[in-house]
Amino acid sequence: MKRFLWLLLLPLCFGSWAAESEWNTDSVVVYYESQVQPVIQKSWKNYNLIEKTYRQFFDRCKSLPDSVIDQSSWCFTEAYYNLACCLSLKGRKRAAIDAFEQAIRHGYYDYAHARQDTDLDNIRGDKRFQRLLAQLREVGDFNYILRKSPGYDNTASTDSLPAFTYMAPNDSNLVRVRRYFNLDSIAGAGDEISKIKNLLLWVHNTIRHDGSSYNPKVKNAIAIYEICKREDRGVNCRMMAQMLNECYLAMGFKSRYVTCLPKSYINDCHVINAVYSCTLDEWVWVDPTWGAYVMDEEGNLLGLSEVRDRLKTGQFVTVNEDANWNHQVACTTDYYLNYYMSKNLYYLQCSDISGFDNETRIEGKVMPRYVTLSPEGEPYDNSFSTSNEAWFWASPYK
Repeated sequence: MKRFLWLLLLPLCFGSWAAESEWNTDSVVVYYESQVQPVIQKSWKNYNLIEKTYRQFFDRCKSLPDSVIDQSSWCFTEAYYNLACCLSLKGRKRAAIDAFEQAIRHGYYDYAHARQDTDLDNIRGDKRFQRLLAQLREVGDFNYILRKSPGYDNTASTDSLPAFTYMAPNDSNLVRVRRYFNLDSIAGAGDEISKIKNLLLWVHNTIRHDGSSYNPKVKNAIAIYEICKREDRGVNCRMMAQMLNECYLAMGFKSRYVTCLPKSYINDCHVINAVYSCTLDEWVWVDPTWGAYVMDEEGNLLGLSEVRDRLKTGQFVTVNEDANWNHQVACTTDYYLNYYMSKNLYYLQCSDISGFDNETRIEGKVMPRYVTLSPEGEPYDNSFSTSNEAWFWASPYK
């Protein structure tokens, strides 16, 4: 009944629109979500109606300034891509390729989907479509982009870079974190690797991920936990990684939160952790958002450096079978590593200070500086960027 009433009320709520000259980004999105998407979802096989609905949307938006179009670009990428599929199915090849080109122009990047989408089979043999698909690959085939990236230069000077430092576990704030969460019980009495996994999975199971949530003003583990419980909310990947980082530091591990960045910003970046294992003598990949760690063919835990290198060279990598997003979506190796993290491993960024309340702004506090590991010849910025991988991932005990 609710769904019926909603559909019935749509004409009353949205039947009268302001002149397009007065539209802003919100106007475009509301119109698209209320007047376009419901028609498409209900009538996907009615190709004539689909084409008419999309063209009416484009016509209403034709006089909008570029700034509004850019800020609502997802509406246009989706609309033009779906129109291309519709026209391809109708056999109107030239118009379909025109629409596909417009989808790319507005920011469509899902190369893997376009390459396999059977709706586009009617135009797949066209040379112009093939050129557009090759163009799309340069921005949307993330594993291909990562494989083409330049290597690192372990001879590059690091004299101008700040050193990485780690707060000692006997710091009073970290002692408070350890006691507040009873981390000794959570980590367990097993070996080092089991403790690393237990702390990872505890944060993953305790804090819900919500990428659209606002960051709390106070960003330490206790404050993040308390605001999530008080407001029944989640936090984004950065906050989850900072919480896990403090838990590792409190338990005596050397740990960092790592911002994983794409070559060109597309949709998002991702923040995970690197925790140093003395057993393995390396920085181990752990991701609290997905409850994920990465292994080789023998089940050995891998670090960020190894995972990135294996993805570049096509070697075997896999995630743990129980990795998931909020216990709702399973984490697969194909999506998580070959697609999502291949996108987000072009640049790796860490704060020089790793400690309690790292990014909470307090008057007079020394804030962390950020050092980025970049492919040779492609610095992320002009300040603290290096291509010296050996220095970036050096043992914190040497």
